[in-house]
Amino acid sequence: MSLAGRVVVMTGAAGGIGRAAAAAFARQGAVLVLTDIREDALEETAASLGDRASRLSTVVHDVTRPASWDALLAGTLADHGRIDILVNMAGVVEPEAAEEATVEMIERQVSVNLLGTIFGCRAVLPFMVRQRSGKIVNVASLGAIVTMPGEAVYSATKFGIRGYSLSLAAELQGTPVGVTVVCPDSVDTPQLAYEQLHDDAVMSFVNDPLPPEAVALGIVRAARTAGREVIIPGIAGAASRAAMAFPGLFYLALPRLKKKGLRRIARRRKLASESGGESRRLFPVEEEES
Repeated sequence: MSLAGRVVVMTGAAGGIGRAAAAAFARQGAVLVLTDIREDALEETAASLGDRASRLSTVVHDVTRPASWDALLAGTLADHGRIDILVNMAGVVEPEAAEEATVEMIERQVSVNLLGTIFGCRAVLPFMVRQRSGKIVNVASLGAIVTMPGEAVYSATKFGIRGYSLSLAAELQGTPVGVTVVCPDSVDTPQLAYEQLHDDAVMSFVNDPLPPEAVALGIVRAARTAGREVIIPGIAGAASRAAMAFPGLFYLALPRLKKKGLRRIARRRKLASESGGESRRLFPVEEEES
């Protein structure tokens, strides 16, 4: 499917993956409606596109509020007359041991990651069904396939996104509306830099992080094809599926994986310290990014 002239609504556009995905869609000639709860960072994303985005608008949007979804989609229809692709990318991760996670941390991740995705699908489906075309791309994680000790709530929300997406794809089978879930490994974004402050996030550092551009290309591929799942990279996805098919073997290997992740965290912290880099929380205490 050509993306030229297609109206793409994207949440979480102010994050590292969001900025790369916006650029990738812009190169394909898509009409972009970029949203995020962080207005300044959202405008930075828009500015970074320069002349690559000939048709672009930005909307400050809270994915956890159905009324915000209604306003976003009504405004998009008023401006463009249709909605061809929805990319649900907004999300947060807050590493913490399960017994130490606060109620606020749990609710924030469930609300933004899982409910935000479900609310978005629920809001856009009537329009796509009525126009008899449309594609929904939900961004989950490799943590939707393999377990993530130290980030159990985050992993649970991503398992939920994957399960919801595949169930919705089955529900819509035979209709002109498609659903694809994208499951990337860890991505080298400011959010990952925040995670490296926490030893609990050990599973996010077992493999070398992906560049955001690689995930962006996977999201574009998901928008253009009929496949129900895109895993990035494919080799890690196959290994994760195999590991969870034999959970006993996975848990035997888990201590070694944790040691590997901790070594990578220590190395990244050292490099950040030597370069004068700073890791900071990517989202306001009220919200967002994946």
